[in-house]
Amino acid sequence: MQALIYASVFVAALLLTDTLARALLRSRRATREVNSRLRHLAHSDNQNSAYDTLILKRGIRSDLGARVILDRLVRLYNQSGLEMSRPRRISYVLFLFLIGWLIASVFVSGKLPVQLVFAFCFTGLNTLLALAVLRHRRMKKFVTQLPGTIDVIVRSLQAGHPLNAAIAMVSKEMPDPIGSEFGLLSDQLTFGFDIESALVNMQKRVGVDELKLLTVTITVQSGTGGNLAEILENLAGMIRDRLMLRAKIRAISAEGRLTAVIMAVFPFGLYFVIKLLAPDYFDPLIDTGYATTVVTICLIMMGFGMIILNRMVNFDF
Repeated sequence: MQALIYASVFVAALLLTDTLARALLRSRRATREVNSRLRHLAHSDNQNSAYDTLILKRGIRSDLGARVILDRLVRLYNQSGLEMSRPRRISYVLFLFLIGWLIASVFVSGKLPVQLVFAFCFTGLNTLLALAVLRHRRMKKFVTQLPGTIDVIVRSLQAGHPLNAAIAMVSKEMPDPIGSEFGLLSDQLTFGFDIESALVNMQKRVGVDELKLLTVTITVQSGTGGNLAEILENLAGMIRDRLMLRAKIRAISAEGRLTAVIMAVFPFGLYFVIKLLAPDYFDPLIDTGYATTVVTICLIMMGFGMIILNRMVNFDF
């Protein structure tokens, strides 16, 4: 137990020091470079080197083949926008594993297999939860930036610039996350990708439905012709209307989301309050030997309830 605590504290201190140092360096560089890709470009010898470095840190791979589960995990990491080297990723996973092992050793003493299983589950669930939260925030910010980005492309096209130059302008003028993503798009176009493949790759990296509209619009226009600036201008207006509709839906369903949060937190809060006021209140249930079974059934029922409430207050359109 003592060695486990020391190991957890050591890894936590190491990660905290590394994170603070990187945050300070990033804040100093933020005044010089608009987005992450430009930072890599400023500290690389050429465009190809900056592209390879960003791809490596983002963990972007296309050679996973039939490994569907691994492909989904890698795509989730890509869409979260995290830029970490492999040692840093391993360090964070190791830290979560040690924390999970420490928690398990407090509540389940003397059962190493159970502790290890809990630590693995704790690590996996918290990793997926963190990536999902980061992915949601990044996608929300990307969609918010997308109409303005399309307007920049429209003005560039109306000024007589080709589409590739308009995309390159977005990569230099727009902040993250859309600036770096359009920068990678510009790099792939420079390295010989056709516009359809490059846009599909960006859509996979981001995962935003609105980006599919942009991909289809540019792909169809490149094959059939037409006024691309006018088409993109209409697309920007439609995406703004979708954002307004989504905001109205969230406002209408806010009460339902609050109800879901209260129902999820209330049982645990009630347990701790009763445990604080009457510490021996649950002892009869524990003495019967059925406490674990009852708690497991209750947690499963709560899980189904949360899933149903989540489906009721979240709308796809």
